[in-house]
Amino acid sequence: MKLEELRKKAMKKTKEKITKELGRRDKLIVHVVKSIETIDKTSNLLFEQLRDWYSVHFPELWRAIRDVDEYLSIVSELKTRDNFTVEKLKPLTKKAEEVMRKAEASTGTALATRDAEHVSSFASRIRKLREERKELGNYLEELMKTEAPNINAVIGPVIGGKLITATGSLRKLAEMPSSTIQVLGAEKALFAHLKKGVASPKHGIIFQHPWLHSAPKKKRGSIARKIAAKLAIAAKVDYFKGEFIGDKLRRELEEDIRKVLQKQVK
Repeated sequence: MKLEELRKKAMKKTKEKITKELGRRDKLIVHVVKSIETIDKTSNLLFEQLRDWYSVHFPELWRAIRDVDEYLSIVSELKTRDNFTVEKLKPLTKKAEEVMRKAEASTGTALATRDAEHVSSFASRIRKLREERKELGNYLEELMKTEAPNINAVIGPVIGGKLITATGSLRKLAEMPSSTIQVLGAEKALFAHLKKGVASPKHGIIFQHPWLHSAPKKKRGSIARKIAAKLAIAAKVDYFKGEFIGDKLRRELEEDIRKVLQKQVK
């Protein structure tokens, strides 16, 4: 076989491999998770700015309304305290009467019509950004149920998606031992452990799950190992397109965690 023919066949196989890799839908999970994280950071920063801005007019509102979406709806739809009535506030918040009382006794300054329009418009844009985040969250859940159903069943779409994103692909996650999955996302703490000899991290991204962060501190290490072990199995089954065993893995994990919590710490 001529050298040129070998080169063409090698190029063809390489292109096919690249096309197949790019076609894996787990890459979409990575992009969606990164987009959600960017929106979260951006919307939080913008909301802080809006709250400081609107506090010039109505500083007491944040003391009454701690729900971000309620706060944004009030500012975007009613604009200034002059427009507040209990009837108008009720569709926007359960604390309509409290907000009205604070509005009537507010120490904030009046806002000119033009200023109020800008504040209201800014609040509306943040609301739209948060709505987009919710839509992406629903899309992520759909992707996880399709592309990583077992991981999704064990740990949920958000944490499961973050684990795939942390490694870059489902394949890489499937190749990892459970001990590595356990500390994914805790790279800085792991580096400090290796370099400075401080205590090694017991968990990373998986700590965000209620099973772990609500558990007694002394038992978190054991629970983290149990979770990571099931995730290692789930990731392999998902990558190699095995049958769905997510519900079984989750039931086993819940039972394992129950036993850990019941066991007396010596």
